Amino acid sequence: MIQFSVYVKIFPNRAGLFQYIEGLKRQIPSKGSVRLMAVTEKQYEKMLILVGGKTIQEEVITEDPMVIL
Repeated sequence: MIQFSVYVKIFPNRAGLFQYIEGLKRQIPSKGSVRLMAVTEKQYEKMLILVGGKTIQEEVITEDPMVIL
């Protein structure tokens, strides 16, 4: 098992993702283990919840991209 901490960041497009990765590469420590995995929105939708449930934020957000929280 490799999970110690998991962080999530959403990007509106691939260009934003790649720009973030380049900035991250300049700031990460030289030792340790940092891994990055990018998933599409469709892949994220298929995630299974094994324990607990959806957060309030997940319940409020709909398919309408104009929802403001």
